[in-house]
Amino acid sequence: MLRVVLTGATGYVGQAILDQLALLPSGSVAVRALVKKDKVFPPRDFVEVIEGNLPDVPDSLFFKEPHLLFHFGIKQVDFLKTGFYETNVLGTHNLLSKCNDNTKGIIYGSTLSIQGRNSNKRVLESELVQPETALERSRAQAEQLIIEAMSRDDKWAFCLRPRFILGPSDSLLMKGLVLLSRLGVRVGRGEQEYSVITVEDYARVVVQLSEKIVSSVGGDTKEASLRCALNVAYRLPVSFNQMFTEIRTEKRIENKVKTLPLPVWLPGLIKWIPHAIAESAATQLQSVGFNHCCDVTALEKLLGDEITQQDGIEKLKELLKSQTE
Repeated sequence: MLRVVLTGATGYVGQAILDQLALLPSGSVAVRALVKKDKVFPPRDFVEVIEGNLPDVPDSLFFKEPHLLFHFGIKQVDFLKTGFYETNVLGTHNLLSKCNDNTKGIIYGSTLSIQGRNSNKRVLESELVQPETALERSRAQAEQLIIEAMSRDDKWAFCLRPRFILGPSDSLLMKGLVLLSRLGVRVGRGEQEYSVITVEDYARVVVQLSEKIVSSVGGDTKEASLRCALNVAYRLPVSFNQMFTEIRTEKRIENKVKTLPLPVWLPGLIKWIPHAIAESAATQLQSVGFNHCCDVTALEKLLGDEITQQDGIEKLKELLKSQTE
């Protein structure tokens, strides 16, 4: 049986993971989900809800039987200006301290952005991590804590690094691109490229990696455990122009297109303006204004290319159609 301890269960990635786990044979999976007391959690028959939140980890969260930890309880937006350390770093530390001998591995939802926010193409997992923001630093620290802890015990650890996750409730990229498309604003020349994956396919990667760990740990011929970062995306990146054009076509937007020049120095310059709106604008401009692409060879060596060979633009079309139905 696949037993999973899940943080971030109420988020759209967490829900997508549960959707994929629900497709496994009945009775073959059991989940304990850490859920905040005030959060609404749609009940599922294979999920036991454990009330709590990071950094406080209830003693009852972890199974006594062999299990995996899916850690997706990540703070990504600091509305209250309390910082990211408590949830992302201390929370990860406390989770690791509660792991037991039967915690056979961890799958952590990290991000490609810890490699730096400048223009990047074909980034490899082995390249130097260069986090620039407090959020990026907290996620890089969490990666380090996980790899170190699992190395001590010779257990499995995958720190997943997607860049842009596309989904119906995606608030980071999809909403921003739709807004720019409605306004008719092309950022830069539009040739900048992004590594993308849908939330559904991202969740499929998580489940397939978990099955690999379980088969290795419980199989007759045990495979040497791995502890590494993994870029997660479709093999071929998509460009701003491709997505911009597809969104405008699908939503029948016909207003005049204007080009917003984006010198490399602009996002950095705006960040010096002491205003939350300016800082937010800089972050958004930086996200869509530069290349953010990664190499997924390592992922393909583990799982094959069934997922990575998918076409990001075709997936975007499907999402846009589903949002208008």
